[in-house]
Amino acid sequence: MPRSYLGIDQSYSGCAIVTYAPAAGHSGVERFNFSPDAAGTGARRLAHVHWVLREYFQAQRLAGTVGAICFEGYAYGSKFKREELGELGGVVRLALVQTWHPGLLHAVAPTSVKKFVTGSGRADKDKMMLAVYMRWQFEAPNHDVADAYTLARIAAHLDPELRQEPPELKFQQEVLDTVRGTKKPPRPARAASGR
Repeated sequence: MPRSYLGIDQSYSGCAIVTYAPAAGHSGVERFNFSPDAAGTGARRLAHVHWVLREYFQAQRLAGTVGAICFEGYAYGSKFKREELGELGGVVRLALVQTWHPGLLHAVAPTSVKKFVTGSGRADKDKMMLAVYMRWQFEAPNHDVADAYTLARIAAHLDPELRQEPPELKFQQEVLDTVRGTKKPPRPARAASGR
């Protein structure tokens, strides 16, 4: 059975999940509406998100072999709805660890997602969508799906069993090293000589 890779871009209003299966040559896209109209508010909303994602993840687990999963990590510099986004991130992580071994799960900073596809961690949403199309010929219907697709591609590179060729671009390798925790520390500055 071919291995697949999940990319998850969660947001306050919904969630985009892309299943990337390189051996099968296809990708699947799921979008979930977690707006207050669909999911309620407060604890009820969090319970709804948890239930929907847990059911979806359980179905994915039964359907095949998932090699790695990348989800968008926290935007620590965010100024708006930080508490709500933190709760949402915690619920998504809980649903993931209740389904899969934590070794398959990788949080990827939003700036690293952008850098992997554009070369810059500061790319805007439109540039991200264009870069996803130009690099992989994947036409994302919105920026959440473009992010999720990029996360799924990163996940494929993180699976040691896939034996995928290393990325061609240096900035992509830098992102992978950061996510794996193998990024080399910067070289210390040389001390000025007093002679």
